[in-house]
Amino acid sequence: MKCLGLLFLAVSVAGRFTDDLYKLLGKENGDKNLICSPLSVEIAMSMVYMAAEGNTAAELRKVLKLPADKKEVSKKYKELLTGLEGREKVAILDLANRLYVNNKFQLVPEYNQVVRDSFKAEAEAISMANPGNAASIINKWVNDQTSGRIKNIISSTDINSDLVVVLLNAIYFKGQWKYNFDPKFTRKADFQVTKTNRLPVEMMSQTDSFRAANLKSLDAKVIELPYRNSSLSMLIFLPNKVDGLQELESKIAGFSGPLKELRVRLKLPKFKIEFSADLIKFLEKMGIREAFSNSAKLSGLVSKPAVKIGKAFQKAFIEVNEDGAEAAAVTMVQIVPVSAVPLPDMEFIADHPFAYVIRDENTIYFQGHFVKPGM
Repeated sequence: MKCLGLLFLAVSVAGRFTDDLYKLLGKENGDKNLICSPLSVEIAMSMVYMAAEGNTAAELRKVLKLPADKKEVSKKYKELLTGLEGREKVAILDLANRLYVNNKFQLVPEYNQVVRDSFKAEAEAISMANPGNAASIINKWVNDQTSGRIKNIISSTDINSDLVVVLLNAIYFKGQWKYNFDPKFTRKADFQVTKTNRLPVEMMSQTDSFRAANLKSLDAKVIELPYRNSSLSMLIFLPNKVDGLQELESKIAGFSGPLKELRVRLKLPKFKIEFSADLIKFLEKMGIREAFSNSAKLSGLVSKPAVKIGKAFQKAFIEVNEDGAEAAAVTMVQIVPVSAVPLPDMEFIADHPFAYVIRDENTIYFQGHFVKPGM
């Protein structure tokens, strides 16, 4: 059986597919720094669903929690992608889909139209006869979509004549904090990896007004760090216990708890995370199995031959520093009257493992955790 390649890229409501997938990824990688985009996986697998039939479609529909009416699926993602266009002002949030089709085969015209109209995914025919050239074409698109943060998602050894389609989804985000950290206050500090193990980290510091809370239901502190002129923000979940991250991550799916405006003394480590994962074992554990087998029914994708998913892979990147979620230079000088500095209402000292998400009111685009400096 011929193979379909799925590649997901990322440079962040209870019971959703994205929550379920993150729980598996978070647990499997509890001792590693993690950045991923379950949303990216959801979108690409939903594109596969649009071509699926029979039990293959039923498994995808159940796990992805999609409506049976594929027109409703098309509408859902068309609204999401259209809503992102031109929405952000200073922050950049780009989501792109692409299909590279072995030029020996042809997409079913109806499928090609659906993914182009609803998922804004252009299909391009390329020759798989020259694996090095095909990999170069695919990786150039990846590099362009992620502003050079992810350069290579595929190698020539991944490409052969059995590869029919490479389906890609990329999410790229770059934002500046609404309240920048002043680099002159960044200091070396200890990060408690465990109760007995400490490692040095570059710790940023500021005191300002943020939406935050210390929630007994989570046994954790939560703070929202907004991005400048944007609907997006980073939520950080800091367990009260040094070893409390795993328990906390099992509780935060669909978080919409009460946060109130507080004056917070905030300390947050600078960090950079690169992460990659083969996703098939996670998706199979969730219940998507037939799509990866010789019994796969994906006849809505290409007319001939029968195809299955041969690989599902995600590669992601994030950098958090004084300016925001990616390096950028902004200088602002304000002259204000000297006044007494009020005491903070809360201290939020992220000096032990914590979880984070990048989201707006409706959608989590990126999610992960930071457990150890220097990884």
